[in-house]
Formats: sequence, C-alpha cells, structure tokens
Amino acid sequence: MKDDDERRAYRRRRMDELLAEAETDVARTRAERNKPAPVVDQSRSGFWGGTLLVVILLAVGGVFLMLCLTVGRFTGADYDDAARHGTATVERCDRHGPITWNGFGYYSACTVDITWDDGAGPRVLIDDPGFFQGEKPGDKIEIGQNQGTRGAVSYSRPEAPARGWITAVTVLLGVLAARCFGAISFILRETIKDIRRSRA
Repeated sequence: MKDDDERRAYRRRRMDELLAEAETDVARTRAERNKPAPVVDQSRSGFWGGTLLVVILLAVGGVFLMLCLTVGRFTGADYDDAARHGTATVERCDRHGPITWNGFGYYSACTVDITWDDGAGPRVLIDDPGFFQGEKPGDKIEIGQNQGTRGAVSYSRPEAPARGWITAVTVLLGVLAARCFGAISFILRETIKDIRRSRA
C-alpha cells in the first residue's frame, strides 16, 4: 500500500514537471513568434552595393573611353581638304605608351620642320596618336594643314585618310563611356538623398 502511494506521488510529481516543461516551451515559442524581426540596416548594405556598382561602372566607363581614344587614332583630318600642302622633315621623336591619356598602345610624338609649297613653314611638335607611322629623324613626309574648330590647326597625311566608319565607332564608344559616367552621377545623387532621408 505504501509502495502504491509512493508510486502515485512520484507519477504526480513527474507529471507536474512535464507540464511545467511543456508550459515553458509553449511560452518560449510564443515569445519567439511575437518577437519583432531583426532590423537589417539596409542603408549600410545599400551603400556598399552602390559603392560596388560605382566602381564597376567607373572601370567599364574608363575602358570605353580609352577604347574611344584608341580607335580615334585610325582616322584624321582629310588631306584633300587641307588649306595647304607641303613636306615635313622629322627632326626628333619620342615614343609614348602603352597606356596614356590618348588610349592604349604606343605612338610617336615628333618635332618636324615644315616647308609649305608656298614657302618656309614652322617647326612644330605633332603629338597626335596615329599620325606618325614609324618615321625616324631625317625622314620626309607629305603633310597638309587643316583648319579645325575655333581656329585650331590640325595636320593631315595622305597615308592616314579620314574614315567615316571609324569616326562612327569612336562616337559610339564615347556615348557608352558617357552613359556609364552618367549612371555613376545618378547613383551618387540617389545615395546622397538616401543618406539625408535616413538622418532626418
């Protein structure tokens, strides 16, 4: 009889313990369910995502710009449209490259002494990429003087004719570079607006 009472008391204690554990679990589950979701700092993640996008666009825009400058070397002013023609004697050349503000690849900038068909001319430095094609001091080349925009003077050669399709490709690459830099400007403006909104 005493054993039965002890067993019943044990079962009752054990049942109370199990019920207490179950109530604790239920209370914990409800608390977790009602707990507000963690706040993710989207402004910070948006900032880093925007920064990465700006860096990528800057690199792509820079490549398009350099390609634009590089392709532009393969066309020039039209020799047949030159205001006057003459002969230039190469005096000195300096080689530049492989990466410069004028694009990719090597090019020569040469000082030449020009004699026009109507008389003596100036001694000038021509540093247009693609104008010279491996000339050395003492070499003579045919040259033309063309009028550029706003009174600027440019020089032309019969070996480097004006090519419209190259000009079109150059313009296309320039437009792509401009669009990349325009997108960077837009992203920076929007990021600054978001920062101001979050501080307000």
